Amino acid sequence: MPIKRGNGFYIGPICLNYGLIAFGIISPLLILGFSNLIPIVWTLSLSILFSFSLPILFYPISWSLWLMLYYLCLPKELYENRPENSDDLLFDEDERL
Repeated sequence: MPIKRGNGFYIGPICLNYGLIAFGIISPLLILGFSNLIPIVWTLSLSILFSFSLPILFYPISWSLWLMLYYLCLPKELYENRPENSDDLLFDEDERL
């Protein structure tokens, strides 16, 4: 199924990717480091390493999550759920309602 969306559609996976890395991995790692549960040198080195490597590794997963959330919120835009008389996906908010 080809993905043809309007402006801003491709920002969704980037936001999910950033949120997962920043708030799910880097922030807990920094909290553990600054609370002296792990050495600060390890904390900073792992944070730098993860901040460059994990976004590249998680990007395909973030696309899957983004499409899942998109079609969960707008199920009528799935190909099988569209009305038979529609030949294109709906982009305008007025037409969507």
